[in-house]
Formats: sequence, structure tokens, C-alpha cells
Amino acid sequence: MAPEDVSRTTSPVLPVSPLREDEIETFFAIDAAAFGARMSKGVEELITKAMNLERIAASRDDGALVGTAASDASRMTVPGLGGVPAAMVVAVAVLPSHRRQGRLRALMRYQLDDLRDRGEAVAVLTASEGGIYGRFGYGQATFASTYALDKRVARLARPARDFASGQVRLIGRNEAADAFPAIYAAYWPTRAGELERGEIDYLEALGEPGGEDLSRRFYAVYEEADHLDGYAAYEVVSMEPPAHGPRRVLVHELCALTPGSYVALWDFLLGIDLTVELVARSRPVDEAIKWLLADPRQLRCTFLGDHAWIRLVDVATCLRARRYASAGDLVLGLDDHFCPWNSGCYRLVVSEDGGTAEVSSTPRQADVELDASALASIYLGGVSPLALADVGRIAPSSEGAIAAMSRMFANDRPPYCLTHF
Repeated sequence: MAPEDVSRTTSPVLPVSPLREDEIETFFAIDAAAFGARMSKGVEELITKAMNLERIAASRDDGALVGTAASDASRMTVPGLGGVPAAMVVAVAVLPSHRRQGRLRALMRYQLDDLRDRGEAVAVLTASEGGIYGRFGYGQATFASTYALDKRVARLARPARDFASGQVRLIGRNEAADAFPAIYAAYWPTRAGELERGEIDYLEALGEPGGEDLSRRFYAVYEEADHLDGYAAYEVVSMEPPAHGPRRVLVHELCALTPGSYVALWDFLLGIDLTVELVARSRPVDEAIKWLLADPRQLRCTFLGDHAWIRLVDVATCLRARRYASAGDLVLGLDDHFCPWNSGCYRLVVSEDGGTAEVSSTPRQADVELDASALASIYLGGVSPLALADVGRIAPSSEGAIAAMSRMFANDRPPYCLTHF
């Protein structure tokens, strides 16, 4: 495909350029005003230390900062083949006084052009509202659930020692700050949708250094044969007053490299004394512990929603980067109005003995017509083309094309993103 030569331009009325150092304090003020909460000074200092001003797009009104959109370099795991260069998009915010002026669109235009120039094939974000980012080509790609267990009755059908010969032990925050990244580094390439992390991305698990919640936060690791294979970060919190009333275990993050470490960590959390409930937030929709409970109904799903939204910045690179579940010869007709360099017809040929696709431009009529947002949702295998076709989000041009696409883009496990950002 001969991509259209689209230069990095923004509206002459609403120009966008990188953030300046003298605007950092205002950057945090805009974030607080847009999201309705202020970060602690400690978190602001950590973010400032990690900032790359060239990656923070800034919108100004008469010289005053009024909107931002930042990104951090990362890699995202795709089905079967490891990671592709990605950007974690954060701090997308416009002051309430400057909404409905086209500033978000200008920021997205500038940022996606910038990511293309950097060679980052995918942009990833978590959306505060579900109706914002589809028009910029983002699609819901990973999903997560919140689970609750009544610890007074929930029991494993088989003892953890049947799976694991190691042990779970508690550690302090300093040790966890070293152990968690090492374990996560081995984990993230193993599941589609996961992201390579920077230091700031462990705050959800570790908590803010010196923060108020550290008095209630605990860190556990699973160790076997002098090797750490998993970790859990959790709090013990009151469910209702008074202070000696019922308490729950609130799991902030659980990461396991082996079935043994996974079962052992869940068994440990279920065994914490003086608590009546366990709540695990933002967990996989296929949480496996359900199938080891003596009564699977005890694992109650209290919330199910989207987590990571992705945007294919370089469609051809992304299509070549993943493995496909079945052989096929399929032409995708892509309409990408916001990043027109992607628009066109892509032929995917996956051989019987392969799994990767030969991707090329073609004059052949498309078998399936779709837009950038739909392709983003389908890409990791978390959304079925059949479901999108049922509601007219994608349209077949040849018989059997949707079924063939569903088979090709299927994934063994639903994609998942453990990272909060």
C-alpha cells in the first residue's frame, strides 16, 4: 500500500506544541480540574521526574496552557509473537472552560502524527468516558472484571499444595519495589494486551511512598526453589464503622508466572484472618480461580467493563506483527478517516503451516469493510468480528468472510491489561 503523505499539522486556530518546563505546575492543575481530583505532591514529583516534555502535547489560549495529551514509550504484547512498539497515552485533559472548541481533536491529531513519526505502531489508553475516543480510531480491546468472594464460605476444591511446593511470604515495600518489576518483566510478554512498564506504572501495586494507605497495604511473593514466581499487593480495609467491624481484603494487583504461584497466592489471600470478604478489582474476565473453588458460584462478578482501548497507528505493521489462529486469504477494506495513511485494502495471506500473515496492498475487492475503531477492537482477539457484523459495525462483501475473519483473529485467551494508567 502506498500510504498517503500526511504531514504533522494542527488547526491554525488551535495550534499544538510540546509542553514547556515552566508549564509543569499548570499541567497538574489542568489534570486536576478535568478529572476532579488532585494528585498528591509525592505523585506529582514522581511524574515530573519521569516526564519527557517532547511527548506532552500542549494546547494554549492566548499563551496560557488549557489542554494536554501525553504519551510514554512502551511495548504491547500481541497474539503469539511478543511485543510491538506502543505508546501509553495519559493525561488527556482540557479545562472545563475550554471544552467544545476542538482542542481535544487538535491534541489527538498532533499526538497521533507524533507517534507515527516515532515508529510506535499502537497507541493505548484507558478511557474516562466511553463515547470519546472511537471517533479518533480507538476501540475497546481488553476487558476486566471485579470479583468478590465471601471468605467465610469460599474454599478451594483441592489444596494449594497439590499445585505448589513453594511458599508465600510477606515482604516490605522496598523489597517489593525490586521484586515486582522482575516478576512482571517475565509476565507481560505472555498475554496479549499486556504492556511493558516503566517505574511509575507500579504505583497501583506499590502505593505512593509515604502515602496514607501504606499503613494498610501489604505485599506477598511466592517463592519456589529460590525463585520468585508471583506477587500480590493488597489492603485490609473496614467495610463499615466501627473500626472493629467487618473487614475485607482488597487486592490491588496479582501477577503469577506459573499455575502453582497463581493458586498459592489466591489460597494465601483467602486465608487472611479477621476478614470476611475478598475483592479483586480489574481482573481477567476468564479468572481461572473460579474453576478451583469448591462452589464456583462463590466467585461473584460485581463489575465487567472495558479497560484498555487501542489505536492502530501503523496498520500494516500491526497486521504483520501478530499470529493468526487459522489459515486464510482475506482482504480488509479499511476506512481510517483520522489517520488516512492507513486507509486502503490490505490482503492477509496466512498459510496452513504458518501463523503469521503476508500483508500487502491490493486492488482486489475487499472481503470485509470496516473502520479503524472496529479493527482496533478485533485486533487482539477480544472482540469477535461476528458480534460487530451483527450490529453493522463491519460489513462483508463476500460470503463467509466474517466467519473466516473470526477464525483468523481468534485468540486462545481473552486479551488482558494488568496496568492502570
